[in-house]
Amino acid sequence: MQSIMTDTEKSLQHQVDQLTLECDLLRKKYQQSEQAYALLLHQLKQMIRHRFGQKSERYIDLDNPQLALYGDATLEPVADEEEDQEARDDLGGNVIAIHSKRDTKKPKKTFAEHLLRKEQIIPVEAHHKICQCGCQKKVINHERHERLNYQPPVYEVIVELREVVACPKGCHGEVTTANKPKHILPKASFTESVLAYIIVSKLDDRQPYYHLEKQFEKRAGFKLSRQTMARAVIDCTNPLYPLFNLMKDEVIDYGVGALDATTLQVLSEPGRSATTKSYAYCFRGGAPGKEVVLYEYNAIKHKPFVNDWFAGFSGTLHCDGDPFFDLLFESETVKPSFCNTHARRKFEPIALASEGNGLAKQAMRFYKRLYGIERKAKDEKMTPAQRYALRQLRSKPIMEEFKQWLDEHYPSVLPKSSLGKAFSYTLKFWDGLCEFLNDGRLEADNNLTEQEIKPFVIARKNFLFCSSVNGAKALCLHFSLIRTAKCHGLDPYRYYVEILKAIPYCQTVEDYEALLPWNIALARVGAVDIAA
Repeated sequence: MQSIMTDTEKSLQHQVDQLTLECDLLRKKYQQSEQAYALLLHQLKQMIRHRFGQKSERYIDLDNPQLALYGDATLEPVADEEEDQEARDDLGGNVIAIHSKRDTKKPKKTFAEHLLRKEQIIPVEAHHKICQCGCQKKVINHERHERLNYQPPVYEVIVELREVVACPKGCHGEVTTANKPKHILPKASFTESVLAYIIVSKLDDRQPYYHLEKQFEKRAGFKLSRQTMARAVIDCTNPLYPLFNLMKDEVIDYGVGALDATTLQVLSEPGRSATTKSYAYCFRGGAPGKEVVLYEYNAIKHKPFVNDWFAGFSGTLHCDGDPFFDLLFESETVKPSFCNTHARRKFEPIALASEGNGLAKQAMRFYKRLYGIERKAKDEKMTPAQRYALRQLRSKPIMEEFKQWLDEHYPSVLPKSSLGKAFSYTLKFWDGLCEFLNDGRLEADNNLTEQEIKPFVIARKNFLFCSSVNGAKALCLHFSLIRTAKCHGLDPYRYYVEILKAIPYCQTVEDYEALLPWNIALARVGAVDIAA
């Protein structure tokens, strides 16, 4: 009987073990299903937000709109001046602004001062000029009203007549002909002003060549093929490279720089298919007053390319955590200042999609406090020394608290989840993310370089690709000159006309240096307030 009971117990125990094992497996499958469901739901929300939501990266904490005003149990409140600003930002539509009637009056429209003004006198009707007493009324004032006028562009043909001189007595002396003026494209059938218009229209106004071809033919009545325009834009690049090299020297010589990259498709690359992506790199740098924005094309071996480009550089570079930049930071003379905006973007979509007071929202509050301090420094136009002191006093404690918070919560997040990847990215590049605290010249992110990449990306959406490697190199060179000129408030068209005319006469380094955007005579080129 005892043996029978033992066998029964063993059988029951075996069944219990099997059921326990099955229960554990089902529990694991359920957890995996929950994780997969959460991931898919997060992806769906991000797709819906990307398709229909706002594109702004401004974050409003709807679960805690009074955070900046009253503080939080886990986070120290920011200073009073930042509290007021963040409170206004956070409350958004809940703030009711009270305006007087005087505030509702629209400001009078005025046009830019550099625009040409032509006065048009509108006289009073004759019978209104006679006073009741019989006197002739005199003009005592004018009521002024400005209206913007448009004049279509004027195309003209410049006929070059070179003098040929000889002795009128019929002597056998030699006949002398005036020298040909120098041109950047000696065989071109159009002037430097047309070439400048093509370059600026293509890159700054984002007009493809076939649009310009139709514009010339239908509106102006002459034909200038897209092939001719493309060839001219490429052919004029080599004479302009000394300017590019001088601007690159400014980046290398200054201790703070920045770089980023975007894709560029080139159809006819040796040994590569037409669908293979190449890259256009954007480099920023230069001392105050000599700011430079450069673009350069590269197809292969990106790590050596970036490392060689910064040969001789010593200082700090703003960038993101792209593997292309790894080799560069193996040098002891180059330090990375990683982009906090990239780290913030890892948390931001999770915070918007999640409910409750989750970890992503807590991370966003750290960044909100941090960028409140950066906004204060920007609004008050602080010097690098003042910004360094402010960051040491206010930003450094926030970053130290943020690091402690990351270390505390990282073990509890799933490594492969979106939140886990956000934690991993931030912790992996933490030292570089804090580098901006050590130098007031540094920014907390690489947003300025991303803003310079944006015009390139928008233009790329119109021209789509480059046909050849030479075309890609020309594209980057001209973008470099245009964007640097705009950084210094120059009209890119007028700047290009000037340098295209002057380049053929340059013989020394000093001649080329005189054509750099910060050296060129503003009276000739014209400095105007140009929006990026």
